Amino acid sequence: MKKYLIFVLAVILSAAGVYWFLAQRLDYSKIVFVMPSSNRASSLYYYKKDGDFFLADDLRRGLEKLGYKVSYQFRENYDELDLDNAGNIIYFKGYYNFKHLPNVADDGRKRVLYLYYVEGLEPEILKEVDAVASASQKMIKDMLEPQGVKAVYIPQFTNPERFKPADEEQKKLSEVLFVGSNNSGKGRKSVDYAVNTGADLSVYGKFWERYLERRYLKGTYIDNDMLYQYYAGAKVVLNDHREDMRYFGFVSNRIYDVTATGGFVLTDYLPEIEAVYGNSIATYKNEQEFREKLEYYLTHDEERQDMAR
Repeated sequence: MKKYLIFVLAVILSAAGVYWFLAQRLDYSKIVFVMPSSNRASSLYYYKKDGDFFLADDLRRGLEKLGYKVSYQFRENYDELDLDNAGNIIYFKGYYNFKHLPNVADDGRKRVLYLYYVEGLEPEILKEVDAVASASQKMIKDMLEPQGVKAVYIPQFTNPERFKPADEEQKKLSEVLFVGSNNSGKGRKSVDYAVNTGADLSVYGKFWERYLERRYLKGTYIDNDMLYQYYAGAKVVLNDHREDMRYFGFVSNRIYDVTATGGFVLTDYLPEIEAVYGNSIATYKNEQEFREKLEYYLTHDEERQDMAR
């Protein structure tokens, strides 16, 4: 029995020593982004064509200006993340629904779940991180804090170095524009409304082939560094929010991106949009209001341009 206790104590001390050693060698100026994107070029979610990656890449640029060093790990690496000696890990909760966060251990690293996509969220992962960064104040107040989850509000954002006004010769002109994928296969509210109005609609994105007539489909992808030219060149850029985003008040990044280019966006109403933009964003609460506002702003150029400015 005495030998057994000595053995157990040795194991405990050894584990404590390993933890101390790891904690001492961790570099808290380093951050690993764990992405839902793929690093396989054949994947539909290949990072060079994936919106989640560009969101992360803009965040990386901001963090590096603050002195941090950022690296990426992709979904193919989930089972064996290469964390090196990074002291911080940020898990991006995109459309990929993991039931547990990969590589969670009590090793001295600080782990943050960046929550900007609600659908498929498993409650268990909220207990596996040190903190949650959420773009929804309502989610923090009504869901996270009552569970004792440490959370901080991080609003959605844009990168003005990427999304910027375009010169007239750079603009890719269109009447009504929607850029985004049909991941659900059930369409998007703003696209459906635009089709019903008979608008001159241009759609760019994945998974639309079986849903929309060919005449609306202009491409499956726009290079993210060129996207500002399309936003700035459209008379009206469409936006809408999924029901979970609407409920929790997550404001779409597309609104920030379009407005940064000087473009005009028509979106479904959220009080959170009004709180940020006042009455300078055109919003609709139903299909009839969408129809009226789309027709109005397409025929009132000066007023539309004033709102965009």
